[in-house]
Amino acid sequence: MWRKIGEIPLKTGEIMEVCMVRTPDHHYGREIMSFLSMSFLNEELWLWHLNLAVHGELDELESRFYIGLLKNRIVSNVTTWKYGAIGIVGHLFTVEEHRRKGACTGLMKALMQDFRKHSGKILIGGFKETSYPIAKNLGFKSIINHSEVMHCDLDPNFESEYFRTKKVFCRDSVWKDWPGIGLLFGIREGEYLRSMKHKIFGSFDYEEHFLEDIMERLKGLCISKVLSSEKGSVVGYATLTYKHGLKDNFWLLDFFIHPENMSYTDNIFDAMSFPTGKIRCYVDSEAEEKCDALLKRGFKEKTRRQVKHCGKTFDITLMDL
Repeated sequence: MWRKIGEIPLKTGEIMEVCMVRTPDHHYGREIMSFLSMSFLNEELWLWHLNLAVHGELDELESRFYIGLLKNRIVSNVTTWKYGAIGIVGHLFTVEEHRRKGACTGLMKALMQDFRKHSGKILIGGFKETSYPIAKNLGFKSIINHSEVMHCDLDPNFESEYFRTKKVFCRDSVWKDWPGIGLLFGIREGEYLRSMKHKIFGSFDYEEHFLEDIMERLKGLCISKVLSSEKGSVVGYATLTYKHGLKDNFWLLDFFIHPENMSYTDNIFDAMSFPTGKIRCYVDSEAEEKCDALLKRGFKEKTRRQVKHCGKTFDITLMDL
């Protein structure tokens, strides 16, 4: 499905036509794939995901491509992946000969206006050095000082309400969970060590990492679960990934739960169905509730060591089952 949503005058005086394409779409699908493939050379993970998005194979996750056309040729693109009120912004790309004309800024404005019309509350994105100023000028703010990961809160009360739960259950992760997991990993609260697998310390996003988890799951190398609230909010995420070590092989357990929902840790353990073999988990040593939950499940503390990250020193505990 596609529709024209307007025209934008560029700095050169050219008039760029703007269309919104919700995939799958037979008219623009191939053109979008061909156009964005230029920005993903040698990036197998993103090409794989782009192909799924263009063909509408992401289940309930909605893919919208906002394309700018000059003389019926795509020259610029911005994309959102949306579920519920949360959207991820990505694929900001303009062909070199049409950069610095205002094309990307115009598409971002069109995207945000359309996002609001469809009950969007918060946009999440990881912006490169060239696109960071564009996002900042449109109201995006870094989740921590000068972070490339930015949020645009269209409803300042949304995030606190999103994580407020009465009941949760654990299930396999699916594509629609991607925006919610991104919001979860961007919160300021909670332990500093959030994923040893992906080396995530402190507030960040989970954009590319979720794609890696899904791809590894398809290969039988990863189990991934979400804690979902009664209203569909993602309040926790866990992965169990098979690792080949030089000395031994083991399963690496990572889980990050919103601090207000740590009492539901057992729900993850009950649903995980741990495989045979060694299972290892690294924990922020100050996360006492998390450490206690692992000890109750039979994990034993092996070692403690200090880690330095971005000028911050903290202790992590290695626990094995």
